[in-house]
Amino acid sequence: MSGWISLYVAIVSKESQRFLTYRSNIISGLLTAVFTLAVRYALWSALFMTGNAQGSTLKETISYYIISDLLLMWLNSSYSNMIGADIRSGDIATRLIKPVPYHLHMIAVFHANALLKTVTRTIPAFVIACALIGLLPPISASAFACFIVTSLLSAVIYTLIDLIISYTAFWLTDYWYIEWLKYSLFALFGGIAIPLWFYPSWAGVICAYLPFRYTAYQPMAFYLGRESPGSIGFSIGIQLLWIAVLFALERFVWSRAQKKLTVQGG
Repeated sequence: MSGWISLYVAIVSKESQRFLTYRSNIISGLLTAVFTLAVRYALWSALFMTGNAQGSTLKETISYYIISDLLLMWLNSSYSNMIGADIRSGDIATRLIKPVPYHLHMIAVFHANALLKTVTRTIPAFVIACALIGLLPPISASAFACFIVTSLLSAVIYTLIDLIISYTAFWLTDYWYIEWLKYSLFALFGGIAIPLWFYPSWAGVICAYLPFRYTAYQPMAFYLGRESPGSIGFSIGIQLLWIAVLFALERFVWSRAQKKLTVQGG
């Protein structure tokens, strides 16, 4: 275990140094974050001109986006791009036989980028939003604790879904649209694009039976008081159930993907 941790730290350090060598990454990322904040605020301000919607307020909605962006920076992985690029270049064969586990390498690379993007993009946007708009704090200390716990579980769910979808790159001749497909699923059923409390009741019921809402939306529901801390046990139970199902599915698809790679390699 200590060896894996050392490898993880080494990969994170290496990727961080590579990211920092390109200052354009930092500048463009910061400008994008500020521009996105301005557009969201202008859009939702216009929509709320007629009053509250679904019992929500402008400050609650903006808080949802800003804080969930901070969370999504550690959830929104792009393993399909990594796997697809390795398959297309042929590096996948050597990566699978290296002493560094392939999944550990991908996760470490993602975490390195997430850490740097959080510091250079999300936190500056968060500070600007707090200073100019004012964000809502957690509804209570217990709600914040629920937010932390469900966020950790949501990271596992998101990673497993991402890996399962990304493995389709082994069967496809191109992979660029896999990331688009994944984002569409989370945007539609997970409340990334629009908070789920704005959905009609029938759409909310559909989302409740899918794993996507138990990623970004569920922690924010506790944070903003949309769900009471008393329901934390049920929420954790559902998240753990999805983790078990998705883990079994991920292992099955991964075993099939490796056989597919062997066939392709002759």
